[in-house]
Amino acid sequence: MTTMKDSPRTRAPRWLALALLGLGGCLGTIQIGAAEPTQTTPVTTSALPPGATQGIDRNGSDYRDFDLASPDPMLCLQACVADAPCQAWTYVQPGVQGDAARCWLKNAVPPATPDSCCVSGVRVAGGSTLEQ
Repeated sequence: MTTMKDSPRTRAPRWLALALLGLGGCLGTIQIGAAEPTQTTPVTTSALPPGATQGIDRNGSDYRDFDLASPDPMLCLQACVADAPCQAWTYVQPGVQGDAARCWLKNAVPPATPDSCCVSGVRVAGGSTLEQ
C-alpha cells in the first residue's frame, strides 16, 4: 500500500492555483501559500480497542460527541463504557471532522456502514464492546 509518506509530494505552481481559482471554486478550496493538507492515517489493527472494527461508521443515534485529547480509539470506547446510555460508539480520525480526533456516543446501535474514516464498536453486557 502506498501512503502519502511513501510518495513524493510537490506543490502546484502559483499560476496553476490561480487558474484553478478562476474556475469558480468547482474543484474545491485552494489556499495559496497554505501548508500542504494533512492526510488521515488509518489506525493500525494492533492499536484498535478490543471488539472494535476499523473502517466502520455507525450513522445516527448520536447523543454526545466531543474532540479527543489524543488520536486513540480506546478513549472513545472508555467514554462509552463510563456512560450508561451509551450503546455504541464511533471514533473519527483526526483531519476528517477537524484537526482533532472525534468521538460519537450513540444511545442505540445504528447499522454499520463502511467508511475508512472511522473505527466503531458496540457495547454489550458487562461494559465491553464487540462489533456486531
